[in-house]
This record gives sequence, C-alpha cells and structure tokens, in this order.
Amino acid sequence: MKTKNYEQNNKNKFYFSNKEIALISTFLVMLLIGECVWFAGPIIGIVFHGIVWGIILTIAAIIINKKYTILALGVAYTLIDFTSASMYGGTLSALNTLVGVLILEYFLQITKDYGSNLKMDLLGIILFALVSRSVYVFIMTCVYGMNIPFYLAIFSFILPHLFTFPIGTLIGYKMSNRIKNVI
Repeated sequence: MKTKNYEQNNKNKFYFSNKEIALISTFLVMLLIGECVWFAGPIIGIVFHGIVWGIILTIAAIIINKKYTILALGVAYTLIDFTSASMYGGTLSALNTLVGVLILEYFLQITKDYGSNLKMDLLGIILFALVSRSVYVFIMTCVYGMNIPFYLAIFSFILPHLFTFPIGTLIGYKMSNRIKNVI
C-alpha cells in the first residue's frame, strides 16, 4: 500500500524510477532505430517516419504514464541528434524535435490520465507534426540557406506528416493496452 501512495505522489513530479528510466531508454533506442526508414529514400521516409514515431511516442506515454515522459524522451533524442548532422539538414535541425515534444507534452499533461485520452493524443501529435516539421523547414531554409520551393516544403515535409503521425498514434493507442498488460 505504501508503494502505491508513493507512486501516486511522484506521478506528477519530474522523477523517474529505475524501471521508468529503462523504459524511456528503450523507447529512445526505438526512436533512433525508427530513423532508419529514411535510408530507404525520401518517399519511404516521408510515409513511414510519422507512423513509426506516432506509434512509439504514444506507447511510451501510455506505458510509462507519468508526466514529463515525452519531454524527457525528446530532450534525450535532441541531445543525441545534436551530435551528428541530420541526413537532410544541419545540426540545428535537431531543434525541431525539442519544439515538437514541448507541444505534445503540454497536450498530454492537460488530460486527467497522462496519454490515455485519444482525442488529446491525436491533437497533440498533429500539432507536434505541424510545428516540428515547420521548424525543420524554417531551419533548413533560413538558417542553412537551403533553397526549397514552397510547394515542396508543404507537400513533402509538412503535409504528409499531418496524416502519418495520427495514423501512428491510432496504432500505438490500440497496441498500448496489450503491451501494458504484458509489462
């Protein structure tokens, strides 16, 4: 009984148990492996990147079920991403993930049970996709001076992710209860 009260008291704090840190590390590795879809080419990457990330972020939020989970995951990913230049952009393009997870974290926290409200998960992931991809395009064009036609930026970088991330979230939402029962 004491453990349950302890967990409830720490559920809203920025404190993670060893098990939760191990789970966050596992999801971080999954996100890093998920980036390999870009090696199949930009078309495959555009289609599957959002689905893979939507699944992983949703499952992480629901399984760990603690505030700041996605923020911790995003900060760790951003720090790793800073160490290497992105395949399709410079090092500063790593900031897109950090900006996106701040928005997603906000929407996950305003619900009663972190990550368990499908409507808020979908709204958060759509805004995550819109903002993170827009920041990516902004950094690529304004900071690094890459010349990307407007139509290409909209139809290749931003618009597809508004569909693929929610698809991944729906899949992750359905998978998370099964995974939660196993863990």
